[in-house]
Amino acid sequence: MAIGWFLDADERAFEAEVRAFLRETAGERGPFQYFEDRGGITRRLYRQLGDRGWLGLAWPEAVGGGGRSEVYEFILWNEMAYHRVARPDTAAGICAKSLITFGNDEQRERFLPGIRRGEISFSLGYSEPEAGSDLGGLRTRARREGDEYVVSGEKRWTSDAHTSGFLWLLCRTGEQAGRSRGLSLLIVPADAPGVTVAPIPTLDGHPVNEVHLDEVRVPAANLVGAEGHGWTVVTGALARERHLQVMPGRLARDLRDLEDWVDFNGLADDPVAVRELAILRADAAAAEARVLAVLQAVVEERDSLLVAAHAKLVGSLVMQRMARLPVALGHPGALERGGAMEFLWRQITMETIAGGTTEIMRDMIARRELEAYG
Repeated sequence: MAIGWFLDADERAFEAEVRAFLRETAGERGPFQYFEDRGGITRRLYRQLGDRGWLGLAWPEAVGGGGRSEVYEFILWNEMAYHRVARPDTAAGICAKSLITFGNDEQRERFLPGIRRGEISFSLGYSEPEAGSDLGGLRTRARREGDEYVVSGEKRWTSDAHTSGFLWLLCRTGEQAGRSRGLSLLIVPADAPGVTVAPIPTLDGHPVNEVHLDEVRVPAANLVGAEGHGWTVVTGALARERHLQVMPGRLARDLRDLEDWVDFNGLADDPVAVRELAILRADAAAAEARVLAVLQAVVEERDSLLVAAHAKLVGSLVMQRMARLPVALGHPGALERGGAMEFLWRQITMETIAGGTTEIMRDMIARRELEAYG
């Protein structure tokens, strides 16, 4: 992989260890496992990673983690992306890091050991029918009744809700007019009475979900952080995960598969293909450079919001163009069902939306850049 140039000897040794593990276990997963949900085969894989201590690589040693830098996390999930194995585990990433920073001792003792072993799974209950990228407008409400919260509302586009044990639920405990100031974060068991999960089919076959919550009773002990401070919990966790949002390994694998497809179909000398592949190689390298800038900012604990938005935008656009090139070349095999190029053509719409749409990224970049100029 191209990222090897910036790794030290210990990091390269870990990279080699990850690659060896992936070779040994290659027969245990499908060719597009990376794009599947986090249940089934992928959950078994997470347990294997947990056995090796790899799900808590960058957690503090005081909570059972490896105490390593975020570079090790990046190496692990970048190799997973290149080999199309699995995306980062939501539980071990966003949820665990939030519990480490904002949770209490009882919550850490209750959840972290199982998360570290790959046994506890979470889905993110953020987006709603009327609050997708604008989470400050969400309406799912939790009212306090003694030692419980009673939650009602609806979440939508909730990946992995159909396979997860818990919902990492952002809900409203304050007034609607308070926007993000009135939000709280609750851990909701996915099998609690009143929780209903309905799958939403997507173009690439990876279901997302509607989650209905009807007077769901949740122990107040499952409140993460202080009531009304859910926005702080959510944004704090995302800041520690931005280096895993776009994986250069995914870009490199898509590009390799595209080049192989061009060669296999006798288009290697086609002038349009030659020109477009050259541009895509340069743009993929630019996206990788932006991702490494995000990683550096996270390791150095600097604000990574703007560089991460640039990386997400550039990475999404490059992936889109890779997936669309075979169709643009007019070859009949471009949309042959079951082929890698046809699958990526269907999948890329999801990739563009997930983690923040290109429109939201452009808006964020514009606002931050304008603020810099006063």
